[in-house]
Amino acid sequence: MRFLIVRERILVVIKLLIKTSLMLFLIMVLVMINGYLSKANGSEKEGEKTIVKKGDKVKIHYTVSLKDGTVFDKSKAGKPLEFTVGSEQMPRGLDLAVRGMKLNEEKKVTIEAKDAYGKRNEDLVMKFFRTDLPENFEPRKGMVIKLQGIPGTIVNIDETHVILDGNHPLAGKDVVFDINVVGIE
Repeated sequence: MRFLIVRERILVVIKLLIKTSLMLFLIMVLVMINGYLSKANGSEKEGEKTIVKKGDKVKIHYTVSLKDGTVFDKSKAGKPLEFTVGSEQMPRGLDLAVRGMKLNEEKKVTIEAKDAYGKRNEDLVMKFFRTDLPENFEPRKGMVIKLQGIPGTIVNIDETHVILDGNHPLAGKDVVFDINVVGIE
């Protein structure tokens, strides 16, 4: 009689182990299927870059402002700024700021003038006689024009002269960039 009770208990334990093993196996299969589906749906792409490094093509949304909060420029919704890191397409400070950032990371960084849009160069402020300008040209303060392929902003106009500043409008100023990395290739 004792033998039958022990035998029954052993069979119950074996059945329980088999059920538990099957349950664990099914759970593992579901986890693997779920991982496969999430990759197939694009939530985790094979080989996708997730940290910015030199040579990567990045897409960022940004806002550039002065230290007092005055916004100078920002990316448009749905149209991020694209550039290759380390290619000197962007101000040095911005280029360095995105390095090491992760995909979808946001960051606020203050960049000194020398690493942003450079120091002001007073040699780029030029004075022209109004009579030397084309007759049909009507200069306006704040107007951006190109002379010999170099852009400049008209900063002053008087009866006889037009003063053009060839410096970037943010030259000589520390700036604040709010950055959001939205793509890395």
